[in-house]
Amino acid sequence: MTPLGKFRPFAKRVGISLLIATFVAVILLPLFMGTQTYPVAIVNGNSMYPTLQNGDLVIFRSAPPQIANGTIIVFVESGTGISPLDSLLKPILIHRIIGESVAGNGAVSYETKGDNNQQPDPGSVTTNRILGTPVLVIPKAGLAIMFVQSPQGLVAIVGLITFVYIGKGESKVKKEEEKEMFLGAIAQMSLNGELPDALFKKFELAVKYIQDLDQDRSQTGRFWHLSIGSRRADWTGGGG
Repeated sequence: MTPLGKFRPFAKRVGISLLIATFVAVILLPLFMGTQTYPVAIVNGNSMYPTLQNGDLVIFRSAPPQIANGTIIVFVESGTGISPLDSLLKPILIHRIIGESVAGNGAVSYETKGDNNQQPDPGSVTTNRILGTPVLVIPKAGLAIMFVQSPQGLVAIVGLITFVYIGKGESKVKKEEEKEMFLGAIAQMSLNGELPDALFKKFELAVKYIQDLDQDRSQTGRFWHLSIGSRRADWTGGGG
């Protein structure tokens, strides 16, 4: 077995472990944070510099009923008031509360502003537009996601998928060529009388149904030695 063949089971286990961890994170994180949406946002721009910078990844939790002045909040710029829908369709902002107002019916709205902006945000933020408050900031961790969402990132993804697809096709062709070469060598031995036709047929069937010749080459080798050894014993017994 080649080094690549030995590495494949380990890579498969790692891939399965990452898939399970991702699934658990996707399901459990919103429950743990108490949010109606997935509690991750990415800082886009420098309106909150230096507190938050472009590309920072922010993990947030549900906002308390009363939010203190000066608190940073994650909210949708505008929308229907249905947080899960708005978080998918509307821009998400991460700014600081600088004031609040209470309407006659008791509804609270907040005035917000980016730390690096000269003017407050236009309009006020109602509570049904607030997604949560930050609990963890991972610097620059969102840059990769921002790149994937950009036109350049989409082109790069398409190029990578194309490259992998072509690479798999070339690998498959190479494996088929190796099988043909192997069968060619065995066929030559059969034509030279070095290998019985029945044994050649066994090799032919074995090679045709091997999915990965490199990975199963050791098994093929054991089959070869056992078959040749058995045949030699027959020849030796017959000659005696």
